[in-house]
Amino acid sequence: MMFARLLGIDVSRIKRRGGIAVVAAMIAALMAMLAIGFAALAGHIALSRHFDPEVAALIVAGSLMVLALIALLVARQVLHRTQRELRSAVASSAAVAFVPTAASMAAKHTRLASVVGVAAIGFWLARNAFRR
Repeated sequence: MMFARLLGIDVSRIKRRGGIAVVAAMIAALMAMLAIGFAALAGHIALSRHFDPEVAALIVAGSLMVLALIALLVARQVLHRTQRELRSAVASSAAVAFVPTAASMAAKHTRLASVVGVAAIGFWLARNAFRR
């Protein structure tokens, strides 16, 4: 949590939005599956008037497979865009920009780095001791 806060990421807002998005996506997915099922049934009935029932079923199944592949490609693009945005948010944060400088200073000044590390742990422990 604290590391995310250092990076400028509001975790609680992401959780809240994620929860709302998950519920909405579940409802939408259920309704879409029902609609696709009924549309497939109607398409099969309509096609079986012109073709054999087996051929009509294969046509409907192939159409649904093409739609599924298109949906997977869209989902993949959205996922990649989200990953790029998250990477750019992390890369542009001040904490990530400061880490190489802090690491090189810590390598040069090991005593000072250990004192700062112990002090940081002490402050963190003191701060969290009162939360319990």
